Amino acid sequence: MAAAESLVTCLFEMAEARTNPVLEIIDKDKPLEENKKYPAKLLQFNQTGWRAYYHCHPAARAGNHRFKGEHGHFHIFVRIQNKPEKWSHVIALAMDNMGQPLGWFTVNHWVTGEEWESARVLTGYLNNIPYDKPESLVERWLLSLLGLSCDTVSTLIHERDNILNQHEITIKEQEVKQNKALYLLSETPINLKQLLNIK
Repeated sequence: MAAAESLVTCLFEMAEARTNPVLEIIDKDKPLEENKKYPAKLLQFNQTGWRAYYHCHPAARAGNHRFKGEHGHFHIFVRIQNKPEKWSHVIALAMDNMGQPLGWFTVNHWVTGEEWESARVLTGYLNNIPYDKPESLVERWLLSLLGLSCDTVSTLIHERDNILNQHEITIKEQEVKQNKALYLLSETPINLKQLLNIK
């Protein structure tokens, strides 16, 4: 099944169940906690070498929300093949208040603190996204959307590295990656209709 077909199937399943990706993972009987990672054990994608979590920031940090109407975002990671205990942040996905995707974006290293890998390394993983492997509906939805957007995501990751390289001209490499003034490095909105070629 192609990524587009997988994504459409997920969207139909969610529509029939009157749910969305955010509702699938938050605690429905408890107030949403800012900065808390959802779900509690993270999204594991059937141990395929990917993981993700969802969270939202306090209103005081609204300046970090570059997408209008953002509720929160998913952070997506991949396990580094030659470092089995290490994970690297690939991309983040902003979601709106209706649980629908707003846009992809990359962040500086200090934001997630995982193992840093270059765009050259990370984009290699985008060619083998196991979007049809997870049993969880939200996991299949997230990896299908990532698989369908791999060219866009690859471009954003390369832009991320280019921006950091520009700053390294005046600031040392490690200091750039820990510079709290550099949060969001690249971004682009998502239009599901265009992505799925729906007129």
